[in-house]
Amino acid sequence: MSEKWPPPGFAFYYRMETHQEGYPSYSMDVLLPKAREVVDISTFRISRHGGPNEADFSFRDRLYREIGSIVVAAGHVESTMKRLVLVLKADQGGFSVVDKTWSDLHKMLVSQTHTGAPRCKNLAEVLDWGESNDLKRRRDDVVHASWWDWDGVGVTRSRFFRKQDGVTIVGTFEELAEDSRLLSEYAEKLDALLGTDWPQARLPQ
Repeated sequence: MSEKWPPPGFAFYYRMETHQEGYPSYSMDVLLPKAREVVDISTFRISRHGGPNEADFSFRDRLYREIGSIVVAAGHVESTMKRLVLVLKADQGGFSVVDKTWSDLHKMLVSQTHTGAPRCKNLAEVLDWGESNDLKRRRDDVVHASWWDWDGVGVTRSRFFRKQDGVTIVGTFEELAEDSRLLSEYAEKLDALLGTDWPQARLPQ
């Protein structure tokens, strides 16, 4: 944004104070353009007077590390789901055969739990565990979010669902670490079901 404050053409300019129990309190200078009669904080363009400072860079290092851990764990989950679908269906094709979304892969695996194959009972239990821990929602709330990567506003993101207005989600680094832990555990549980039925590669010690 321009350093001239407020920039020309804005109808309203005011200081907004935010107070949430258990989370950081902060203030923002808000500009409302004349052309926008309805505003939604989840869609605001967030920046800092003078640009990012050292605290912002430090905050981003930690935030990006936590987000990256979740994205990697979620990628392992989806890859393992694809392997399981191919193994359970005895399909010799590659990943192009199972180029599906998380939801579609989950449905395909659920359908395999009714086939009577030896590992079906364990698969059903693992899928139920993933559902009970709301893992797809945890992953989506990280991957499909616009993060407020500025120090002092808490671990905050704007989340936009299909054909809905946005919501603002405020959390903690501890919650992100738990998301990563659970997604990693889910990937391990699914991978264990493959046994020796998928190629493996191990790096040397």
